[in-house]
Amino acid sequence: MARRIRILTMMAATAPLAVALAILPAAPAQAADGDLSCSATLNLTLEPPLRAGGNANVSVTGDLGGCASRNGQHADLRAGKLTGTGAATATAGGFNPCGLLVTAKGNGTIGWISGGDSTFDWRISPDPITGLAFSATVTGGQLKGDAITVSARSATPNQGCRTNGLSTLAVTAQVTFA
Repeated sequence: MARRIRILTMMAATAPLAVALAILPAAPAQAADGDLSCSATLNLTLEPPLRAGGNANVSVTGDLGGCASRNGQHADLRAGKLTGTGAATATAGGFNPCGLLVTAKGNGTIGWISGGDSTFDWRISPDPITGLAFSATVTGGQLKGDAITVSARSATPNQGCRTNGLSTLAVTAQVTFA
């Protein structure tokens, strides 16, 4: 039982990642499998701080680096800058440090250092088993049609988010385009 609680707590600790958005586990891919994999650092800002029963505007900035194209079709995409915006709402619940169940959607752009860009749409909804259900799809530019999956390594919300609301979230992750 204690192990199960620890596992649920660890899973729920990444729930604020829901706000993070813009690039998370995804719908079925239409492009080639294994197009690209990158390390990512993402920073989210929510204004006003998101609280249960509230709304917030979400802005996301981040860096993608160390990208590798497993199938060789996108070897030129080695790094990029991500920006995104969206809107989020929350209800009370969940095991994450902020005690929120987050719903959000938005869009964004990755500007690839080698040139060109990728635009994407994202959606986050509460899930009774995992805490969050994510979907994101590249809608234009490089990797169009690819699903985006994010495997979070860490997600750190602002201190005091349970009482002051979720205002920032720093995420490190592995991002896969397929």
